[in-house]
Amino acid sequence: MPNRLAKETSPYLLQHQDNPVDWYPWGEEALARSRAENKPILLSVGYSACHWCHVMAHESFENADTAQIMNQHFINIKVDREERPDLDQIYQNVAMIFTRGGGWPLTVFLTPDLKPFYGGTYFPPQSMHGRIGFPDLLRMLTDAYHSRSQEISENVEKIADYIQSAEKIGVPAVGASFEAASFEAVTVEVLGYVDWNNGGLGHAPKFPNSSVFAYLWRYGTSKAREAVVHTLTQMARGGIYDQLRGGFSRYSVDERWEVPHFEKMLYDNGVLLKLYSEVVLSGEKSELFERVVSETVDYVLAEMLSPEGLFYAAQDADSDGEEGKFFVWTKKEVEEILTPEEARAACLRWGIDETGNSEHAGQCVLQLRSPVDGIAKTLLKEEAEVEELLVSAKSKLLKRRETRVRPGLDDKVLTSWNGMMISGLSWASLALKKSGQVAQAERAAQAAQKAFQRLVQTSQDGRLFSTIQRGEPKYAAYLDDYAFLSMAALDLCRTLESPQEIQKCIDLAQGWIRILLTHFKDTAEPGFFFTSDDHEKLIQRPKSLFDQSVPSGTSVALQVMMVLQEIDPLKSNFKSELDRQMGPLFGMVRNSPYGYGEFLCAALLYSRGPITVSGKGAVELSQNFQVFQKNSEAETRLLVCHQSVCSAPFSSLSEARNRLLELISR
Repeated sequence: MPNRLAKETSPYLLQHQDNPVDWYPWGEEALARSRAENKPILLSVGYSACHWCHVMAHESFENADTAQIMNQHFINIKVDREERPDLDQIYQNVAMIFTRGGGWPLTVFLTPDLKPFYGGTYFPPQSMHGRIGFPDLLRMLTDAYHSRSQEISENVEKIADYIQSAEKIGVPAVGASFEAASFEAVTVEVLGYVDWNNGGLGHAPKFPNSSVFAYLWRYGTSKAREAVVHTLTQMARGGIYDQLRGGFSRYSVDERWEVPHFEKMLYDNGVLLKLYSEVVLSGEKSELFERVVSETVDYVLAEMLSPEGLFYAAQDADSDGEEGKFFVWTKKEVEEILTPEEARAACLRWGIDETGNSEHAGQCVLQLRSPVDGIAKTLLKEEAEVEELLVSAKSKLLKRRETRVRPGLDDKVLTSWNGMMISGLSWASLALKKSGQVAQAERAAQAAQKAFQRLVQTSQDGRLFSTIQRGEPKYAAYLDDYAFLSMAALDLCRTLESPQEIQKCIDLAQGWIRILLTHFKDTAEPGFFFTSDDHEKLIQRPKSLFDQSVPSGTSVALQVMMVLQEIDPLKSNFKSELDRQMGPLFGMVRNSPYGYGEFLCAALLYSRGPITVSGKGAVELSQNFQVFQKNSEAETRLLVCHQSVCSAPFSSLSEARNRLLELISR
């Protein structure tokens, strides 16, 4: 018989509706029962595309004996972290205390007043190799809760103090000045994290860290840009990129980008689309990057777009009960599908051999191994002929892949993640147009505009919702929803010709930032809270400047404020607020910049100042992170404005571009 989760709309919660566990969704019914029966809460947090969440579900939550222990001694609450990122952010700190690492599944044990007393991530079904099994843990905590209540109370207070201190940003009393030397020192330190052999930061597992590389690209020294080009090239050639369909997986389990954790998240593809497009628009001549942009747009519009024009959250890592099964190939299978000549070319191109490169022998994750000219020499063929073989091989492999059991689709619509994709598609439309793919550029721009309009239509009295499921908006919006959709509005302006449409987007961004300043601002310290002042009261109001799985919402909101201040300083009047926040925050981040890539982008924009362009042809000029388009209804000629000073109107695009380049080069 299905449990209470059967009434939910979250795909992740619905995955657990047939568990023998007496699951509750987060809500007053579960919390009231915990208080009434003095039972601790077992809080389990995950998301639908999470491989280890599936593993723990199969091993423990589908096990009748384990479920009996859970049901007898705990009030069991299942949470989708993408629906309730506030709960996830608060309780991730508990896992950090006990395991020195966070992640999903997140498993936390709470008192009836929601204070945590123990937590971790994945627990195996049996105790082994010094690691406690989940049933043994349940018995141990049950005994401790009822027989060692004083010890539990002391732990609760210590953990509560730690969580509060972990959320404090620790801003210095005196802010730092935005001197060139400060940025130089920060950049040198960031470059010290770069893996110059394989690209990316550090070692395995390896994440894209898009905000860090966006900062390095924008900072613009030859060494910084070398790190970006190297990283983006290695990613595009690796298994983290879907060589057949386009789009990026969440991360690589190795340091070479070869074998990914196969889930595909909307936000990763949104921010990477923007970064690759920005590099292309900056003049980097790369057919590989142009192809990545085009193919990723194809992937998103084909597989992540809802009938209403909004974007789904994620595709699962697993299919048919096995991680990555949808994506991997054996050499034998490839040779059965393709002609002998196609197979030889495909195996050389994508690194397909008998050994394989995944955890299962003989299974290959496709990578871009050999260039076309090298394959042509090996096969004694012309390059054009090899290209034809590869096009045919790719088509046949894709067709065969479509007959496999597909990965699960999380069809939630998340406002913040849609904002990131709208920005990505807006930048992609400019990059595609620059590379001559005009029809594809128009597809990307139209998809971005439609999604934005749909999200605006779901708002009520100017307030956004965080999720839309089965056509219905749910949950009041968080900081990230307002921040990323505001940035999406400004990025969308880059693609618009109509002064009225441009002004509409600017006005919407202005309104959303006003809501952040009214309901989310920390009046005591710089930064914004993750939840509004009229949000459900929890044990803590989370706040973080650190980039997590997505860039920092505070950092994005600050960038939007800078742009709006430049567009209309009288209406915005954000200068004093920006000064209050930026100096102290930079003082903190410059001394330890790791994990603060998005704030470094904000600091760079604050230091250099946004540039606005308007007038006929301004779309051609707003192709740099520092440059934004504003309403040109009153002026047909081109205007370029910087730090509240506008140039005389330009009558030609080339003159305006020269002025822009002069300002940017400063």
